[in-house]
This record gives sequence, structure tokens and C-alpha cells, in this order.
Amino acid sequence: MFILKREALPIKLALLAGAVAMVLSLSLVVPKAGAVTIDELLAQIQALQAQLLVLQGQQAGGATACTFTRSLYMGVSSGADVKCLQQYLNSTANKVAATGAGSPGSETMFYGSLTRAAVAKWQAANNVAPAVGYFGPISQAKYSAVAGGVVTPPGGGVVIPPAAGGLSVGLSASTQAARTIVAGAANMSFGKFTFTAGSGDVTVTTMKFTKSGISADAEVGSAYLYDADSGDYLAQYSGLGSGVLTFTNSSGLFTVKAGQTRNVDLRLDVSSSASNNHTMAWGLGAAADVTSNATSVSGSFPSTTNAMTFVTVSDPAIATLTATTVATGDSVNAGTTGYLAGSFTLKASNSSVLLDRIVITQNGSMISSTDVANVKLVTTGGQQIGSVLPNLASDGKGTYVMSPAYEIPSGQTIQVNVYADILAGVNRTMKFNLLNLRDVQARDKTYNIGVNPSASVAMTQTTIQAGTLTLTLDPSSPTGNVAPGQTNVTVGKFKMTSYGEQVKLLFIPFKLVTGGGTTDFTNEVDNVYLVDDAGNQIGTTITSPDASVAVSGSWTDGDSTAATFGTSSSNINYLIPANTTRILSLKLDVVTTATSTITGSLTAGSSNYQGQVSLSTGGTTAVTANALTVTSNPFQAKLNTAIGATGNNLVKGQNNAKIGSWVLSASSAEGINVSTITFIASTTFPFANLTAKVNGVQFGNVDGSVTAGDTETFAGASPAAILAGGSLTVDLYADTLSTATNLANSYYAKLTSASAVGNTTATTQTLKDTDGTAVTSSAAVNGQSYTINTAGPTITVDNDSSSPAAYQVAMGKTGQTLGIWKINGGTTEDTNITEISIADKIGTTGHKASLQNLQWYKSGVAFGPIVVAATASGTSPSEKGWRYTFTFSSPLVVPQNSGIALELRGDVSSFASGGATSNSTHTFTFNADKTYLTARGAGSSLDSVVTDSAGTYLGSATTTSSYVGVGGTTADVNAVTVARTKLTVTSDPTGITTSGHPASSADVMAVFVFTADPAYDVTINTVTLKLAGSTLSSIVVQLIDADTGSAWGSTGALDYNQTDNQGASTSAAFFPAYTLSAGSSKRVKVQADTTGSTDVSDVAFTAT
Repeated sequence: MFILKREALPIKLALLAGAVAMVLSLSLVVPKAGAVTIDELLAQIQALQAQLLVLQGQQAGGATACTFTRSLYMGVSSGADVKCLQQYLNSTANKVAATGAGSPGSETMFYGSLTRAAVAKWQAANNVAPAVGYFGPISQAKYSAVAGGVVTPPGGGVVIPPAAGGLSVGLSASTQAARTIVAGAANMSFGKFTFTAGSGDVTVTTMKFTKSGISADAEVGSAYLYDADSGDYLAQYSGLGSGVLTFTNSSGLFTVKAGQTRNVDLRLDVSSSASNNHTMAWGLGAAADVTSNATSVSGSFPSTTNAMTFVTVSDPAIATLTATTVATGDSVNAGTTGYLAGSFTLKASNSSVLLDRIVITQNGSMISSTDVANVKLVTTGGQQIGSVLPNLASDGKGTYVMSPAYEIPSGQTIQVNVYADILAGVNRTMKFNLLNLRDVQARDKTYNIGVNPSASVAMTQTTIQAGTLTLTLDPSSPTGNVAPGQTNVTVGKFKMTSYGEQVKLLFIPFKLVTGGGTTDFTNEVDNVYLVDDAGNQIGTTITSPDASVAVSGSWTDGDSTAATFGTSSSNINYLIPANTTRILSLKLDVVTTATSTITGSLTAGSSNYQGQVSLSTGGTTAVTANALTVTSNPFQAKLNTAIGATGNNLVKGQNNAKIGSWVLSASSAEGINVSTITFIASTTFPFANLTAKVNGVQFGNVDGSVTAGDTETFAGASPAAILAGGSLTVDLYADTLSTATNLANSYYAKLTSASAVGNTTATTQTLKDTDGTAVTSSAAVNGQSYTINTAGPTITVDNDSSSPAAYQVAMGKTGQTLGIWKINGGTTEDTNITEISIADKIGTTGHKASLQNLQWYKSGVAFGPIVVAATASGTSPSEKGWRYTFTFSSPLVVPQNSGIALELRGDVSSFASGGATSNSTHTFTFNADKTYLTARGAGSSLDSVVTDSAGTYLGSATTTSSYVGVGGTTADVNAVTVARTKLTVTSDPTGITTSGHPASSADVMAVFVFTADPAYDVTINTVTLKLAGSTLSSIVVQLIDADTGSAWGSTGALDYNQTDNQGASTSAAFFPAYTLSAGSSKRVKVQADTTGSTDVSDVAFTAT
């Protein structure tokens, strides 16, 4: 102990000395697994200093506004306590900021760099060290002393957060709960610990766990540390003795980033010789049990896991997993994809085994992170397990997680194949292994405990052979036509790929073949060259092709002017990096005298490339491109088949009507620029304002007055461009005269010519038809045929199949569907409906309208006005209903040759309004006096003809000439019955068996649920049951209130006798006289004495 001199000492110093004495005395009496370190003593002294400062502050005076219950530091802390701290600092000489955020009156709840700087100044001014801006226990105690504030540590003790550069250690909240573990289990979690770093990164190099419980060291098979969040392996134990489990690595077991927390999982393999009912737990007894580069280690010690209890099992025994290597190939060429790089088998015994994770390691001489890619595991039946790994880690490891776990049934064996793409590594080796038993994480399905494989696995070592260079035709290689005189034409595109190593292309021969059998290629092509996709030319341009080839129509590298870029003696030395693809384009000029076809190819080379690592040579393979046709006349016109050649309709008075449509196209040789397009009008031409459009855009001027037989030429402000191999659409529009007469199926315009030039060669193009005949006035391409109609479109109105069946509705309900109709458009043009008048045929004269706020819906969207109230129907004695008329500000459009569905919705008048009649029926129809649709052609404005589905005209003498009446029974929909309220009855089969139903004296045969609408109460006077069955004996039936268990209503049990039921359709009435409150339900059971029924009885009840 310490002995102090009697002279007076400052209270702070005296208390500090006492604190040191307390710490030292504690260190002598508390047993620890290892020696107490100076860092641990300093940490405890610091905590006591903070506690003493708190006590001094409490003696100094009362609390002010700020109360601190946690440490505050930059980037992590935010809240009201931060704002209070800023307000305090701004009241001193150590202000957070002069202006803006953090300045007096503008304090924030964010602890940023300005707050840290102000805290550091305050710490320096108040002799708080280190003055680094970390507002922890010492700073808070000083604040309490100088400012009279309150620091409240959670739980009543002193909080020791990570110091600057410190480390805080504790047991994780997610640590493994206490459980039983089968002896022999592997990789079992015993506990999770949290490690939180202060302001700097912390590397932990040693951890010492002390064992507790009734167990021996020998009951531990092995021990590991894992990252609890990612599941990645961290370390294996380095020693176990006297109940102390040690992990140590001078390079670091793991690192915790500054200001972050890392969760570490302690896992153990339990020895198969572990004793039954033995217990084991592990703990960090003191800060000294954690060695790191932190300035201090703090935490709540000891931190001990929950105790695990060992059990032994025999039936079944714990599962086993036998691992065996399968031999594979021992050499592969660099650049090979999907190579079988290794294989092994796993066999489950005793119980099924669930695979959770497999870690493979490549420890051959190849560079794991760059030489191999797309590594995957594929098991029996071709099933992939885990994800494809684009690359391995630099240490050669690859981790595969199975989610959900992959099951190996007991007694079965699976083969796991390792497939990979070999990118490089020439002259190196590749070898995949399961280095450690822990690399296969598996579980016994029966006991849900980990099991280790029987052994590690060393797969076959493979040697990486020399790289290769491959040539294939690129899919974008051109097809189609080329034009004479066209320059820089690509006659072939080739994909060249290097695999395994950088490759040098020494030379590359090619061949050109023409269809005309020429021997003089100077009449066919010129300026032949080869370029890659980066624009780099490969070799030199051949400006003078061979004029006398050995084989007619074929120019090769064997001719006097060789078709090759570079030679074996004069290399081009074109480098392609390893595992890289280049697109090579063979280009040339087509001379104006060229005819027939041109086919380009890269021919086979002999030793024309060399690997830059292996120095081995190889030859490229031959690849032939598509044949291109040399054509000077690709300009073509045809009728636009998107519009029928015949059977089209126009209507007199129709504006902007399309009277013809054509397609102009260019071949793939080159594009075409079209300057003018010429048409001839028919001998009968009832149109004005003729307009041409190209791809929907006006081309040239509008000709307002066109007479029959006139020739009209349209010239655009700029030429219309047709891309090579492309096309454009030319449409001719006109206004149909109102004086037009009914002309059946006639064409009114034909295309006679177009002036155009090639956009590359600028040569004049001749327009031809699909037969190859030049288009002229005498060989024109006729437009489509049209019929000019002089009457408006005919439309039909019918009850739609989706219209609801007859139903009841309670008063006061809103948005009810009253009917749905299908309106089919006409064949000549769209139809505009501007007004609809529809009738409600009530069932009894004198009944009120009962419905209000009616509105039409199209495709579920409201359309047109809301008609609030009805008007009385016609004066005819047979008319006893109401009529609703809708006028649309925007017309309702019925498309030509199509149709629309119209739904009518409305509200039912409430009982209180007096506007509804109970039990009144309402049937909406167009088959009534003064019902109509105002319908006209959208383009012609001619009156439409409205019929029913039978095609019968449905006009009415009571309609005016501007209205078209509608009738016919198909326009009626089903009736809607309006009632004060309504009753709904449903059956509840819950708990009632239909097959093997047991007989009983109180047998519940059915349950009915009666529900009253919320509109009003319902009085149930009579319930009629129909009994159906085949061989029924006499039974007694009664209705039972499911809530009270007593008879429901005034009628008791009814006796059905067998004679009455021979027809299996006997009915019986009950008279409950029961009032059901609005919105409530009543469950009623049908109970019968079925003890006298035969085994084959078939009984069912229906409430009618």
C-alpha cells in the first residue's frame, strides 16, 4: 500500500494517489490468465481520474443545461447533446464558428471538423490531454468541474469508450445462446465479441480466452476465429494449455478500422471424446488478454460466452463426410474457357449433410488474380453451387456460399467439378486444393451441428501451355450490295482473339474472289488495306492489284502481286495483348467497271504469329466473309402492303384522306437521295388539296386544285435520304369533295417517277418496280383502291357480356354499375357520338326514379357530364320509366373497325331523401321512346346509322332528323332492384366433413351466415331448407343460434321421414321472425339427429 506524508496535498493529487493505490491493490488480488500490462493500468487510472473529476464537479456546484451520457467525436456523433456542447463552447473564447453553421445562434446537432477544432482549443485551455477534439470521459468531467454540468454514465458506472487510438472490447449482443453440442461437432460458434476502434486503425495480434465450466482442454479438437458478419476465416489457435486458448499472429489476427466495430466469432471443433454433460465457456478475463497496437484496451471484463453442454449420440451417429480426389487433365492451352481444373467427391454417411460453404485455394505457380477467371463449382447433374467467381483473391482463395444449403443425402456421393477460364500463365502451373478441413463447412442435418470432411483434398496439377490466336467471322460483317465507284468499302470483318499471352502477328494473307471470272483485278478493285477497330492500319495499302491472276476470278497470296499484308521475311509485327479481341476490317475501293460479286477472306497462315512469353509460333485459320453483289441500280418502288391493296374506304367530305401509299428502298450498296416524286391523278378525281408526305413529313407544296389525269410533281426543300439497305414511305393525301359520288373500289393515283442520286457515288438512280422494270407513266405503280361512301358509318349497340347480372342494391349506395354496352364502330371511318339519351324501364308505373348522379365510364375512366336527375319518359301508355340525357362537350369516339365498352354508373337515392321506391326494379335500355345516340362520321360529319346486332335499323318516329333512334332487345341490360336494405346469405363449411361424416344426435350438417346491409335492419321471417339425399331415414332437423346454442326463431324441430324424402328434394320452412341489426351478421347451424341414417346416406341442405 501507499503511505502519504501528512503535509496537506491538493485534493486532486491526494485522490489520484488513492486511485493508484486502489488499482495496484486490485491487481494483486484478482487472478488473471496473464500479467497485467502498463496499458491496462493506465486505462483504469484514466477511468478513475474521470470519476474523480465528476465528483469534484458535483462538489463545485449544480448542473447546467448540458448533460452528457456518451462520448462525442467527429463523424459519428450527432444529437441534442452535440448542440448543447456547441452552445457552451460559443459562450467561451473557444467558439465553433464566427459565422454560418455552428456560430452563436446557429448551432447544429452535427459533430464536424469545426466542433472538433473548438473542443481541442478548449481542452488545451483547460489542461485536458491529449487535446485532439475527442470529448470523452475526462473532457466531460472537466466540463462538469468548470461549467457545473452533469455527466451521467449509462448504468451508473464510468463509461470507458475507445480512447484516441484505443480499442474497446465486449461480448456481442448476438453471441451464441447456450445450447447442447454433440461430441465430434466441427466449426461450432461458442461466442461472438465486438472490437471497436477509436480514432485510428487497430490491429489485434494476440487474444487469450480462459475456459470455464466442467470440461478439459482435451475436449477441444481445434479452434478458430471468423469474421462474424462475412463468415470469412481469420485465424486458427496457436496454443491451448491450463485452460487458456491463445491466438497470436505478429502480422495481425485482424484489423479494426478507425471509428468502426468488427464482430469476431470464436468457433471450436469439439473432440469426439468429449464427455457427456460436460460444459464449456470461454472468456476474455481482462484487457491484458487482448494485445494490439492500440494506445489502450477498455471494456467490461471478464467478457464470457454462454456455456455449451456436450452430449454424445449413437442412433444415429453423427454424420461423416468423406472427401476424395478425382484425377483430371494435367495440361491446358492458355485461352481455354470452361476448363475442368479439378474434381473431388463428397460422400455423406449416417445422416444427410448440408453444405454451407466451400473455400478452394489455387497454389500453383500461376498468378491467381489475373491468370484464371470465371471459376465455378458444378456438382452432380450439372447443378452449379455457389456463385461464379470472376477472379480469385490474390492469395488464390475462392469462397462459395450455398444459400440455401446444398444437401447430400445419407449414403450418397456427389462429385464437385471446378471449372475455370484459363487466361494466361504460360509455362506456369495451376493446382486447386481444399487445404484445410475448415475449408468445407457442412452440417449434420439431423443434429444441426458442423461436420468436417475426412481429409483435405489436393487436386490434379495442370501445366499451362502456349497461348493461341484465333480468327472468326464477326457477326457484323457486311452483306448485300455494293455500288460501282464506291470507296472504302468493307468486304469482310474478322474477329481476332489472343489467348493466354501477348501475341505478335507476323503477316496475314487474304483472298478476293469475283463472280465474273476475271483475271485482271485492276478492273474490279483498288486500294486494298486492313484496319483494326481502333483505326490502326495493319501492313501497307496495296494500290495495284494483280492484273493477271493464275486462277480466273481469284486473287491470292500466290499471285505475282501477292494478296498479303506482310510476309514471312518482312513482318508487320502487330501486337495483340493477352486475352484481347480485335476486329479487323478488310477494305477496298470498288472501281466503276466492277460487276458481279466480290468475296473477301483471310486465308490460312503458316507460322504467322508468335507468343511473346512462350516464343512458340502458330498459324491462323482461314475465314471467308459474305459475298457482296456489285449493283448499279438498287432504287425500287412498291405498293405499301401495310395498307390493303383493295377494300379501303373513304367518305365524301372527308378531309386529309390518304388516297395512296408507296415504299421506296435502296440496296445495301449505298444510300439514295430523292429530290422529286411524280404522280398521275386518275381519270375520275373527286379530290382537292393534294399533299405528299415522306415518312409522315410534308414533301413539297400542296396542290390546291387537281383535275383528272393531271401529272403532279412534288419537290422537297431538301432531298429525302434513304439509308443504304433502308427504305422510306411516301403517302398521298387529299380532301374528298362533298360532291363525290359513290365510286366502288377504284384507285385514284399512281406513282410514275422519282429523281434521285447515290449519296456516295452521286450517280443517277433509275426507279424500278419489283419486277425490275423502270417506273414510267406507262409502267406506273398504281395506288391502293378505295370506295367513296356517301353515307355515315353504321354502328351497332348491344348489351355487353360483362354487364352485371340482375342484383339488389340498398338505398344510399353510390357508384353502382347499372349496365355495360358494347358499341361497335363502322367500316368507313371513326364515329363521333355527341349525345346519348337512355331510358330506365321501371317495373311498375308510379315508382320513383330512385337513381341519381348518373355518368358514363370508358375503360374505367369517367367520361362526359354527370346527370343529376331523370326526366319522365315518353307519353305513350306503355312508357312508365325515366330518361337520362347526356351531352358531351368532346365527342365520344368509336374507332373504325373496332369498338368500345360503355359502363353506366349511378347513385341510389337514400331513404331519407324520399327519392327512392323500395323493391322497385330498374332496367336500362335503348329500346324505348325518345332514346337515341347522336352519332356522325368523324371525318365526313355524315349521320351514322345505328342498328342492333341483327343489323336492323332502329330508328324511331319520335326522334328528330338529327338523332338516330336505337331499339332492339339486345340493347337491354339486366334489372337492378332497389330496396330499403338487403340480406346476404352465405355458407360456412368450416369444420364440417363431407367424406366419412360421423352420425350424431346433434349433428351439425350446415352453417349459414345471414348478414344485414348497413343501410337498415332486416327482419328474417321465413327460412326454407331443401334437404337432398338418396337413402335417408327419418331425421329431426332444427335451426340453432350459433351464439346462444338454442333454437333459432319461433319454429322448433322438424321431422323428415324417409317416405317424404325418396325424391331427395323435400323442403321445410322455419319462421324465426328474427330482426338482424343493420350491418350485423348471425351464424345459424342446421342441426340434425342422423343416428338413424344408413352408411351410404348422402345429405345436403340448401337455404332457399
